[in-house]
Amino acid sequence: FADLQMVGCICCRIEGLADDASPEPADIHHRLSGGRRIGHGETLPLCAWHHRGANLTPLREDQLEILRGPSLAKNKRAFVEKYGTELQLQEMANQHLERLKKRAAA
Repeated sequence: FADLQMVGCICCRIEGLADDASPEPADIHHRLSGGRRIGHGETLPLCAWHHRGANLTPLREDQLEILRGPSLAKNKRAFVEKYGTELQLQEMANQHLERLKKRAAA
């Protein structure tokens, strides 16, 4: 999971709110199937807002949604429409991770 922390929130990256130099701190979201975790390898990094809908700012939630986009916990349909499926986001996060690892090894 520590490796995914290097990527930071994948949705914040999509929004242009984070990058390699300043990744948004992330929770690790486990993908589910039938309400059960698929496995520890089936994870993606999401910040507190995108993952749990936790508002850690002085903004109202409607303002935060405009600024940062929808939360998976609060509006899964809008979240998937904007960012793609959890599997697509996991694949994107893994691509970022591989790129970061190659850069670190060089």
